[in-house]
Amino acid sequence: MSKSRKTVAVMCFSSGSGGMEHDAVKLARLLSKEMDVVLACKKNAFIHHLHNGTSEEYIIEPVAFSSRTLSLSMLFRVRLLIKKYAFDNVVFFGASELKTLYFSFLGADINLLIRHGTTKSKAKTDWFHRLIYSRVNYHIALSKHLLENVKKIVPDNGMAEYKIIYPSYEISSSVQADEKIEDKRLRITHVGRVAAGKGQIDAVRACKELYNKGIDFKLDILGGLEGDAYAEALESEIGTGDFSRRVQLRGHVTNVTEYLQATDIFLFPSLGEGMPNAFIEAMHHNTVCIAYDNTVFPEFREMGFYIHIVKNADVDELSQKLIEVARDIDNEKVKSEVNVALVQDYFRVEQEMAQWRKALV
Repeated sequence: MSKSRKTVAVMCFSSGSGGMEHDAVKLARLLSKEMDVVLACKKNAFIHHLHNGTSEEYIIEPVAFSSRTLSLSMLFRVRLLIKKYAFDNVVFFGASELKTLYFSFLGADINLLIRHGTTKSKAKTDWFHRLIYSRVNYHIALSKHLLENVKKIVPDNGMAEYKIIYPSYEISSSVQADEKIEDKRLRITHVGRVAAGKGQIDAVRACKELYNKGIDFKLDILGGLEGDAYAEALESEIGTGDFSRRVQLRGHVTNVTEYLQATDIFLFPSLGEGMPNAFIEAMHHNTVCIAYDNTVFPEFREMGFYIHIVKNADVDELSQKLIEVARDIDNEKVKSEVNVALVQDYFRVEQEMAQWRKALV
């Protein structure tokens, strides 16, 4: 690595394949355009497999360990990486592994940044959490909601700075109409891993009211199906009758953009999000977005986006709003056109890069 450039370790040791993991990879790609970047991840996890056989501008370093809360193998492996690459900065995605990383970083002159992307509910006020957060230099949140959540939950060491850095999206300035999907029915889409709190069951229940009103539609649910109790409950809610033929469980797909370009309504009754990537992409593709009144969604309204927000977890109100939008979809899509330019303004690559430059040494 060249010491004429900033050196950054992006660390994410999660085993999952959701938004946090994708965001870690995306940040590594972004920073590597002008910095020396190492992406440290769990060996044989999603992030590691994602890059097997691919060429990237950053280096990937897998770390083998068994415990997320306290792991000697992680501790010593990360210390070796620090010695090997002499990182100036570490951007950490996660929470549990910080207990180990605190000891990995002892004695090292590192600018430590914690990237917060999910809402936390339990305050971390005990002495051990005060210790492991004592050397944090920056708390980086994806939204105003998350920043306020961090200030309430995470102990303040008296020196850390708090910043909002909106994620960026390399999306074109023009939206191309999809030519592959010829279905003329009202197209409704939900994107997110199939899990409690993500709202797929509420979306299906709202669509049943469309069906009862005689409104023809198709609902595509995009997201990994893991076969747990929630997935089973979702399949049961969809059923096997005439209604079920209007609902498609697509599982994990790689062509989300293709679906969004053909979507009329993005129905996203999640019970809480930090900064939902799919929601932002849906707004860019001029879909009419409907969400619950919680976490980050009111913030989109404050930013000037045209979206519909209904009472949190109120399926009846969600259903009525969906019917209203469906019956006036042409006018609704005209009103939503403002979102395309706003996404390009708030979530520009250069804007995100400029904020990271200020925080990294």
